[in-house]
Amino acid sequence: MSKRDILRIHIKTPSRLHFGIIDLSRSLGRSYGSVGLAIEGLGYEILAEKGEELKVLGPEKDAEQARKIAEKVTQIYNIPHQVKINILKRIPMHVGLGSTTQLTLAVATAITKLYGVKASSVELAEKMGRGKNSGVGTYAFMNGGFIVDGGIKGGRFPPLIFRHNFPEEWHFVIVTPEIERGLDEKTEEGLFKRITASTDIARKICHSIVMKMLPSIVERDIESFGKVLTEVQRLVGEAFSPYQGGVFGSQVASDIVNRMLEDGAYGAGQSSWGPTVYGLVEGKAQEKELEEKILDFLKGKNYKASLRMVEPNNEGAKVKIEG
Repeated sequence: MSKRDILRIHIKTPSRLHFGIIDLSRSLGRSYGSVGLAIEGLGYEILAEKGEELKVLGPEKDAEQARKIAEKVTQIYNIPHQVKINILKRIPMHVGLGSTTQLTLAVATAITKLYGVKASSVELAEKMGRGKNSGVGTYAFMNGGFIVDGGIKGGRFPPLIFRHNFPEEWHFVIVTPEIERGLDEKTEEGLFKRITASTDIARKICHSIVMKMLPSIVERDIESFGKVLTEVQRLVGEAFSPYQGGVFGSQVASDIVNRMLEDGAYGAGQSSWGPTVYGLVEGKAQEKELEEKILDFLKGKNYKASLRMVEPNNEGAKVKIEG
């Protein structure tokens, strides 16, 4: 297909659950490393086509951010400033679901493809300033699945060191409390420069991931995976506790996580800085059962929150070129 044949590009992204940073000690010469999962049903959906000028339609904050992304992409690649972007669906911003990376890659991918520029997702992420702390969002966009990246050394983009399809029948009930939102990118970047943690915590996290978490995914052992997921989340929370006020970002998040475990979730934790938390279940029946119990709990506690059921995404973003 030639450049002029491309009329429109339709992109649907995943979102992601971020299960934690592996090593904040920096003792081995690499920083961070991270673990996460691409999830379906909460992604961005955009439609892009060439236009007479740069025009972005959609919810105000998303449209404003998408315009900035588009301006940067066209400048970096010397592309005409002539694109129309329509944001059809969105990921809530700054709630722990990775909205910024997904919107960035969706817009950048659409524009570069429209104008025949060959650029990988990793290249786009690097040039657009993503992946400074974690590569999970970028690899979720690329291929979906369960992801482990190898952290940062020498300013290079975090390498993908493990990626595996996540069992389709393993679902998550995710709850986003209506409380203070997670950190924005600028605040997070400044904080990460100051954050440190003991090598002991990093060793425990690494040991648990390599000897428990990864085998349990390959062997499709949801009980073992849920236990180690909860364990890793609490270790990560311990490392971040001086900076977020506890193992979780709020008492509300802590209450919901503990209740999910009491009500039968195989594992539970907080995604990124929150406030979104999640519970791991198997199949639609358990998903519905946990949903009903958590809705009752939220009502009883007078906690305002949105609740969603999500499944894994093992494909990454869906990119449809319309000629």
